[in-house]
Amino acid sequence: MKPFVRPPVVVGHRGAPEHAPENTPAAFIAAAEIGATWVELDARRSADGWAVCHHDAHTPDGVPVVARTADELALMGVWSLPAVLDALPAGLGVDVEVKNAPGEPDFDEDDQLVEAVAAAVQPHLDQRPWMSSSFNPLTVAALTVALPDVPAGLLHLSTFDVPRAVPVAAEYGATVLCPQEGAAGLDSEGVEFCHRQGLAVFVWTVDDLDVAARLASAGVDAICTNRPDAVAATLARRVQP
Repeated sequence: MKPFVRPPVVVGHRGAPEHAPENTPAAFIAAAEIGATWVELDARRSADGWAVCHHDAHTPDGVPVVARTADELALMGVWSLPAVLDALPAGLGVDVEVKNAPGEPDFDEDDQLVEAVAAAVQPHLDQRPWMSSSFNPLTVAALTVALPDVPAGLLHLSTFDVPRAVPVAAEYGATVLCPQEGAAGLDSEGVEFCHRQGLAVFVWTVDDLDVAARLASAGVDAICTNRPDAVAATLARRVQP
């Protein structure tokens, strides 16, 4: 089960952060308006169990996100995941990255956040293409259970090469491999290897236009970027006669 129909799709990383505050509806709508067909957002857990959209484990004042309620976070400009999804245009693809890293204040071995994410996503399943993702392979496995109709992706850093990441992704039920740009093996041979193993390839975070063009030529399925307008224009020029 793969989420991408016409590769490579352009994914707005946390929306379009050059145009509006990241992880907000304004950023996601801006990304769609300037060329992204997908957006990526970050989900964390509030003190009262809501999924909220925030990248870092702490708010700017140094307090853990998980130490505040969703209402308290809203006063700081942090949106709940249900409110974000209600505000998005139909048809815009969404990758929900579930943050659950050991050592961070909101780490949860029971993956309670997965259940909150699933509750937020399920009412919108027929409105857009979806995928979920996480750096934590156990969380990826939990996502495949909670959202069985949503492809799950395993994120990994460039220090872990693509061929070694493939069996890990498969072991935990991922159907998308999400390597950081610069990972060894992220070339046409490595991408083809992923595809043969049934994995789509979603690369993050690509702001260099030459790199974006190279990855497109290598056959990746999705390119996540802070510059969706520039990357979309670059990829469009590749297919013009």
